[in-house]
Amino acid sequence: MHETASQEAITSLHDLSAIDLIAGFRAKQFSPSEVLEDVLTHVAAWEPHIKALYAYDPDGARMVAAASTERWNKGEPMGALDGVPVTIKDNVATKGQPVPAWRRQRQAGALARRRAARRPAA
Repeated sequence: MHETASQEAITSLHDLSAIDLIAGFRAKQFSPSEVLEDVLTHVAAWEPHIKALYAYDPDGARMVAAASTERWNKGEPMGALDGVPVTIKDNVATKGQPVPAWRRQRQAGALARRRAARRPAA
């Protein structure tokens, strides 16, 4: 694996860097599905306390990881980061996911300010 990660310091797959994950996928040491399950276990332990995730979808993530695992098993990863788990910031519109209320309110406020700025002064 990549030399920046000390083997003693790594206790879980979720601790690995993207470089180490890709190296592990290539070497067939573990699969994207195995990595995701470790990440989901870590999320389950912490998310109730930190409440950092919006529109959390572990089943959808499992489907994506399974497809990635299949591609890696065939030696045909989709790209340089295929199988590396990520989160998507909630201010990025994602197909099939609801838009957070705070974002709709911010957009409505910005639109109202733009409209007001276009009105001629009385």
